Amino acid sequence: MRLDPKYFNTFLAVVAVIAALAIIYLTINTQQDKRRAFNKQMMQQDLLQTVGWKRVGQPDSLRISSFDSSFVLLQFWSNWSDTSAEEHQKLSTLKEEAGSKLAIFSAIVGLQKEEATTYIEEHNYPFHYVAGSRQFSSFQVPGLPAYLLFQPGGKVRFVSLGSLEKTHLDSLKTMIHRGSK
Repeated sequence: MRLDPKYFNTFLAVVAVIAALAIIYLTINTQQDKRRAFNKQMMQQDLLQTVGWKRVGQPDSLRISSFDSSFVLLQFWSNWSDTSAEEHQKLSTLKEEAGSKLAIFSAIVGLQKEEATTYIEEHNYPFHYVAGSRQFSSFQVPGLPAYLLFQPGGKVRFVSLGSLEKTHLDSLKTMIHRGSK
């Protein structure tokens, strides 16, 4: 079968559109698969709670398992993700409402020590700032910001990727409030 030259451009355009749609579909599907796999992996493991998290600007490390009587919200973030930095105000408000029932580990990804220290000094949020690049890579976190809520005792109760919407924050508040009784 031969293609008539007058239809060649139309044929190429149709093939290009089909190829573009296939690429878009596969890209979205792959991202969703990565997110599902990450959520499943995080809910089934307990390694993150026993990992030593090097504190930024401090000589010591922290472990999530050390906070056995409170919830721990672990946030992976970086300053190159505008969403990540914006989320800190939401987390600060959540921490104020929860008080000692919640500790927040703010795991910094991809920042130099000086950049991280400057950010911490400028914003003064009530978080435990820790180095998170190594764990971000080793646990193959598929995006920033990423959140994991550990209940007292260390079990993962909540995993979220991207911006925390009002429904996410309400769910976190409810889990923390109910879990503290």
